[in-house]
Amino acid sequence: MVAVFCVDGCTEPFDAPEEDFEEILVIDALITSEEKRQEIHISNTFLFGSTLQTENGAVVSISDDTGNNFVFSETEPGTYVSDVIFGAQPGVSYSLSVNTSNGNSFRAGPLSISQDAVLESVRGVRSTSENGQEGVAILATGFDAEGEAVFYRYDYEETFQVVSVANPSFDLVVVSETPPILERVPKTREESVCYRTQLSNEISIATSENLSESRVQDFQVRFLPKTAFELRSRYSILVNQYVQSQTAQTFYEDLRDFSNIRTVFAQTQPGFIKGNILAENTNGTRVLGLFEVAQVSSQRIFLEYDDFFSENDPPEFIRDCPTEQYPLSSPILFELIKSGTHKYRGEEPTPSAILYIVSPRGCIDCTVYGTTEIPDFWED
Repeated sequence: MVAVFCVDGCTEPFDAPEEDFEEILVIDALITSEEKRQEIHISNTFLFGSTLQTENGAVVSISDDTGNNFVFSETEPGTYVSDVIFGAQPGVSYSLSVNTSNGNSFRAGPLSISQDAVLESVRGVRSTSENGQEGVAILATGFDAEGEAVFYRYDYEETFQVVSVANPSFDLVVVSETPPILERVPKTREESVCYRTQLSNEISIATSENLSESRVQDFQVRFLPKTAFELRSRYSILVNQYVQSQTAQTFYEDLRDFSNIRTVFAQTQPGFIKGNILAENTNGTRVLGLFEVAQVSSQRIFLEYDDFFSENDPPEFIRDCPTEQYPLSSPILFELIKSGTHKYRGEEPTPSAILYIVSPRGCIDCTVYGTTEIPDFWED
């Protein structure tokens, strides 16, 4: 039997007898200085081959030492979002309370923001990875002029354009199934330029300990190989820098050292990593997780392939895009269109070549990979 420790569906198995499997509550609770609806994620460890076991119906709140109590409501299974917008304030202490539907109680805190640091710069540079791949390194520099910040953590949110290999003005649609009839009609929706957003899933931590100043210089947050599809068109990355406590730093170090996968709270070892969340009034259920109150500083940059590589050889499309040709009356063409696996590529049929050219749907319809809605932050 294979067991999995996991949050938000990212897994890495290790072999363990089923009778030795222990269900552990997993709490991911990060409260930052950013004014927003804060999120807390709660799930359970689960056996490999089963689905993610979210913890539903919990009562979640965060209180501070000034008398405020922030209630979190479950917006989707296992995800709890604060009912109001708030950000952690310097000099204010915060405590976490989680009461599960089966009567177990968990507590953490009080914690407060103790240091502040500025994310001075985020930049992309042409670089070569340790395994010899050419690409673009995203580097971050953070600094605390007061010299108090020691432990830093980074994550990112990247957004990039997905531009379809063809932008036809017409579609092929089914107008009758009995008899099977296709018709070529004007396209009614935009599906040639989309935007896809991906979140980091690496543990990226740094420290200014034993340095002459509280500075993290050119820390590599992300490496994009030259062949990465993300670089095919315009690319943007938002880098977040967190100033965290030594407890949080140790927790993430343990996760990184004991895991070969790129996700927080997923581990391959059967040992137990201790966080700072305590169990109270439980039936013996253990808890894995961390409650953080962290100052955050963020920067966004945009870049394109041509900014770094002069060769006119951008990355390949996200998938292969072969073409197939059929007459309009072809039963094969009818099934391809009806099933939705293929779309009309858009070349005009002529009297001498009345063949309709199609490609896999993902080559023509970019909504397979993202959304056509332009992000508010996007700059062309």
